[in-house]
Amino acid sequence: MVPPVRRKAPLPSKNKTRPPIAVFMVNNGLRRKQSPKRVIDGTFLKADSELNFTKVILTLAAENINKNNDVTDMEASFTLWQLICFGVLTTPLAMASFAFVVFIPTFYAVDMGLGLGLVGGVFVAGRLFDVVTDPLIGYLSDETRTRWGPRRPWIVLGAPAFSVSIWLLLAPPEGAGLIYLLIASGMYFLFYTALDVPYSSIGLEISPHVHERSLLASSKAVFQVIGALTVAVIPLVFALPTPAALGLIAQIMIVLCFVGLASFLIFVPGGYRPVTAPRITMPASLKMILASPAYRNLVLTFLIIQSANALSAGLAVLFITHVIGAPELVGAFVGLTLLSSALFLPVWVMISKRFSKIAAWRAAIITCCIILSITPFLGHGDVVGMAVLSVVIGAAFGADAIMPTSMLADIVYAEEKDGKNRLAGLYLAVKNAVSKLAFIVPMGLAFPVLDLVDFNETGSNSETQLFTLTFFYALMPIIFRFIALVVLRRAPQTQELVST
Repeated sequence: MVPPVRRKAPLPSKNKTRPPIAVFMVNNGLRRKQSPKRVIDGTFLKADSELNFTKVILTLAAENINKNNDVTDMEASFTLWQLICFGVLTTPLAMASFAFVVFIPTFYAVDMGLGLGLVGGVFVAGRLFDVVTDPLIGYLSDETRTRWGPRRPWIVLGAPAFSVSIWLLLAPPEGAGLIYLLIASGMYFLFYTALDVPYSSIGLEISPHVHERSLLASSKAVFQVIGALTVAVIPLVFALPTPAALGLIAQIMIVLCFVGLASFLIFVPGGYRPVTAPRITMPASLKMILASPAYRNLVLTFLIIQSANALSAGLAVLFITHVIGAPELVGAFVGLTLLSSALFLPVWVMISKRFSKIAAWRAAIITCCIILSITPFLGHGDVVGMAVLSVVIGAAFGADAIMPTSMLADIVYAEEKDGKNRLAGLYLAVKNAVSKLAFIVPMGLAFPVLDLVDFNETGSNSETQLFTLTFFYALMPIIFRFIALVVLRRAPQTQELVST
């Protein structure tokens, strides 16, 4: 008689759903251990009192190497909480940028008695200094290789240095003069870049998901608006003079800087690819990124769009004051523009998912051109028309912020596959430098012409003078945006790059 065949128990299915922590640890080559060690982001921490503070902070933030390099589009892996924690650190950076543009030049020129010409020269020199330091720090962070990844050591060291520079710049001692301003502003420009470039570069590298990159860019954009609005309302809410308001703004920025740093390091999952290629020089890195046709097209389009935005933003106060005749509503219209840029972010993300990122950017550019074309028909007292204009311009600003960044993340992901050199920091830094150069356009293009036609900033102006202002505020940006549309027609769909 043939003995009965004993069937082996079926092996567990590989597709069986696992708890999230198990999936995370298996994907990262880790196994559960029955030990009192603490597990944070897949990293085992021993209860060792000899670990110093810096190592503990960096170990908490240890990045996990993503081995799924062929993934191009999956379901989003970031939770809402993680997206929030990723963006919080943007708030103090945005507060600093807004305060630097709106309050600090006038504060040092008038309250500190240094004069507009001298202060303006210092800050223009600072922007030119940024054009050099941005690519340098981007390259250095790319070439940083530590057990904690390339970016997070820069962020951990950059946050306190940035906080010190903010306090020195916004709360100067009595009698501070030109030398003090040169030192304080130099520290601000340097440490702002040292924190911002590595931090923003992580947003380009952290996710393999095509559309999740748009969500990460949107998170930063939302907190940029929050930061700008915070700086705008503090003097109004607390009824403080400029020196006291700047001191309070500095304190809030410093607190938010460390809150953002802690939330980023603890709650945001890390992700970076291993680099097997040998180190390369900065000129070689620049040559590599500029060899990418997609990147060159993106940067050129971004330069043209930012030049258009610089004209509209830089001349908004003059337009509202002299054409609309409502100087008391300048703050309200600026606030409306900022809120609109945040509220319309989901619209651009939805369009990018339904069609493409380029399609979403084109839609924003065309919509902005249409609304700007009615500007010559606005006149004294057209408050409703100006409100509609502010909403649409703000919405377009939002698309101009997140779509280029998300497209750049696609390019970076495609270029850094298979152990190639890390270049995200340099890609981002060159784009930032272009953006900063673009915002010199109002000073170099519009202001000299307005001065040539004897535009009166404090009194009445003729129809010719007002039309000149309107031309640079709205019609010249339309021309720039049409040129950008032509350039964008030659751009590849960046989503397709990650699968090539």
